[in-house]
Amino acid sequence: MRIFAECFWTVHGRGMDDGELFPETAAEPRDAVRERAETVRRSLERAGDADATVARRTAAWIWGLDVLPPGADPREPPLEVIGGARAGPPAPPWNDPERVPLPAGHVAERGGVRLTTPARTALDCARWLPRADAVAALDQFLRRGATVAGLRDLARPLDGYRRSDRLRAVLRAGDAGAQSPGESRTRVLLVDAGLPVPATQIPVAGPDERYCYVDLGYERFRVGVEYDGERHHTGARSRAHDERRRRWLREEEGWEFITVTREVRYAPAPYVEAVVTALLRRGWNPPAAALDRVAARLAHLRRRPR
Repeated sequence: MRIFAECFWTVHGRGMDDGELFPETAAEPRDAVRERAETVRRSLERAGDADATVARRTAAWIWGLDVLPPGADPREPPLEVIGGARAGPPAPPWNDPERVPLPAGHVAERGGVRLTTPARTALDCARWLPRADAVAALDQFLRRGATVAGLRDLARPLDGYRRSDRLRAVLRAGDAGAQSPGESRTRVLLVDAGLPVPATQIPVAGPDERYCYVDLGYERFRVGVEYDGERHHTGARSRAHDERRRRWLREEEGWEFITVTREVRYAPAPYVEAVVTALLRRGWNPPAAALDRVAARLAHLRRRPR
């Protein structure tokens, strides 16, 4: 009983109280937003781009989202902008993220930095970032109160956005239930490998009408896929909590877990193969053509250089 109570309160209560922060304020305390904005302002001045509008990853970082590329130094974040000294001569807006249309209502100011509003930042990340990163960014914005319908409305009048198949695909893939960028990227990896779309935050009923939550997985087959990232899963206490929670789910509810770590970035095939094996063992029976597509994708992932 004590283990289950800890499982419920820790998992269910994690980070679920910030929805009201979008889009009027940042997802972090104002001091943190100002500090990030000041860091970017200094970088813009050194780059001679003080008049540019900060956008995409850099704007999302100022707003408090975890979107910087792996290994990026927050003391010198990568600069992604619209306009400014680097923009050069006009170009078709549908193929250049630095020259896209930017209505005045899509621009905000924080700490002396011009940057895109949270809604426009979400739209630009979905439109221009690589697919897995785009979905990971979108998931975070959705958790903070953005809506897919609202982003579609925002995109409708913009050249290069309203007919973008890529943007539509990313918006369809968004899920506000993702708790971390690692979970989002794992979900994209599984879907792109041909597996069914996994659900997020699957509730599992326990004693006293309380619930424990599986981060990502397939409820019908009792297969859970959980990303153990550095931020929330390091340290003896966090690891012990995760193991108690999963042990309860395995022993009492019959779940099987595949634990994904940061190594998935460099060697994704073993993780995908483990999920496929677990699903097949537990009754997943897709058509032969679907299995062939999964096998082909696995072969491709195995050949991908580390």
